[in-house]
Amino acid sequence: MKTLKTNVLWNSGADLVVAQLEAQGVNHVFGIPGAKIDKVFDSLVDSPIQLIPVRHEANAAFMAAAVGRLTGSAGVALVTSGPGCSNLVTGMATATSEGDPVVAIGGAVKRSDSAKQVHQSMDTVSMFRPVTKFAVEVTDASALAECVSNAFRHAENGRGGGAFISLPQDIVDQPVSGTPLQHKGRVTLGAAPDSLVEAVSREIARAKNPVILLGLMASQPENSEAIHELLTKSRIPVTSTYQAAGAVRQEHFSRFAGRIGLFNNQAGDRLLQ
Repeated sequence: MKTLKTNVLWNSGADLVVAQLEAQGVNHVFGIPGAKIDKVFDSLVDSPIQLIPVRHEANAAFMAAAVGRLTGSAGVALVTSGPGCSNLVTGMATATSEGDPVVAIGGAVKRSDSAKQVHQSMDTVSMFRPVTKFAVEVTDASALAECVSNAFRHAENGRGGGAFISLPQDIVDQPVSGTPLQHKGRVTLGAAPDSLVEAVSREIARAKNPVILLGLMASQPENSEAIHELLTKSRIPVTSTYQAAGAVRQEHFSRFAGRIGLFNNQAGDRLLQ
């Protein structure tokens, strides 16, 4: 597989999906091939990930759940469209109810066929939403890595459970440009230990061009107070998402680069670049 360091052109979306699975530390994938998802199976041939074919899709979910329970890292099931996905439902419902982290990847018809009465067209996302923690269909190739990464985060963080990704055939078959997201391990909830706070402060002190990016929870009162103290002492430039509105006070506006995430050409976007 290609490296994770640069934004590269992949021969297919499937190659990027497999590269993201590798970045997540996946060692085994359980599943049954089929026309809508075969490209991902082809990409796994050149991957160190071990592919384990099963006789029924439900078995893939149960085996992936066993991996999740034993390791704490999400097991992976890979199936084709239509009944390939519907056969997973019991296994995914069990994983979510039992707290076992599982990421299921299902094939889907081409986006242009999704509203037509074609072979194995099915709204699988709606089918999985009640029995998983996260269910989404990738609607643009540029979102492949992020959707896969988000599925693992939802499956593994907090109480474990199932996450489902629907991959339309045209997205996995066609060339795409992108970079797998580095996996930094599961998020530890609660206050950070003093040792980690000190380690982060040392990294910030060594940074050549540090930038603070504020997100969704930054405007919460207790978080905003801590951010205000950090900005006052550090003098580090700051930008934010639109959800962080109100977190930066007027006295820090001289180094506030505004918000990001809408036009991709604002001062905050250029600062991060």
